[in-house]
Amino acid sequence: MDLINYLKCNKTKSFNELLFYFIDRSGKKDSNIYRKANIDRKLFSKIRCNYGYTPSKKVILKLGISLKLDKNEVNLLLKSAGYSLRDNDDFDLIISYCIENNIYDIDIINDYLFNNLKLSL
Repeated sequence: MDLINYLKCNKTKSFNELLFYFIDRSGKKDSNIYRKANIDRKLFSKIRCNYGYTPSKKVILKLGISLKLDKNEVNLLLKSAGYSLRDNDDFDLIISYCIENNIYDIDIINDYLFNNLKLSL
């Protein structure tokens, strides 16, 4: 296989392409998604308008949770931005637990994180 074909076969979507694919698939307005994720409108606009912009891992997790993505989809979204859910990190394990158990309420997730780690999304 030559390089051009290799690139065509192996290149995945960028973070922006993947995020807005998931948003479009949800059928919800952008404003519904960023409000549910507790993300500022300016930050969301930066994500939408700046193709190369990569938000923090926490912001991506909030977006994935607000879209009710499954664990594979969240991992795909994180990977597209250079992040991952790690199996050796309590924060990431709590997020994985919530997603695997269909807990998509950010307030409940933050309660789990705060009660166990004194952290939040």
